[in-house]
Amino acid sequence: MPKQAIPHPILTTPRLRLRQFRAEDAPAMHDCFANPEAMRFWNTPVHTKPIETERVVQRLIDCTPSYYRFWAVADAGSDRCLGLVNYHDGHIRSRRVAIGYMIDPARQRQGLGIEAVSAMLDFCFGELALHRAQAFIHPDNTASRKLIEKLGFRCEGLLRHNLRVGEDWRDDLLYARLATDRPGDA
Repeated sequence: MPKQAIPHPILTTPRLRLRQFRAEDAPAMHDCFANPEAMRFWNTPVHTKPIETERVVQRLIDCTPSYYRFWAVADAGSDRCLGLVNYHDGHIRSRRVAIGYMIDPARQRQGLGIEAVSAMLDFCFGELALHRAQAFIHPDNTASRKLIEKLGFRCEGLLRHNLRVGEDWRDDLLYARLATDRPGDA
């Protein structure tokens, strides 16, 4: 008898519903991936064609939970996709992951990012019993640094030329939070 797939967990907050991506989320995600400001600190170049985003959304749907998982960050009322949160580079046996997040620039500065990332971290530290979550953040990404620090992450240092985006090398700051750390501890 074949193994049944583990259902994608749905995480809820007062304003958000974090759920599995669907193909119909591609246009909303294209609003993010085609926006140079939104992509300024992301790990891939700006998307110029909707088909690029459609392919990415399909990969987000087909994720491998032991290594990476993506949630569509959706408005709790309308279920419209507003962005994403994820864990990746999962080392479930070592009980650590890296995290990422992106909220549509039109919906930023409303606390949605911290709400979504917090819900995902609760899942990672609770349900998955992880010990460590890491975030790689461009030194100039002040908003992301503030968000992650509010959630109890501590800066552990600069990683020079850590990521190649297109033809350019990018530095990152390594932030981490342990399961024993609490928001405000940083």
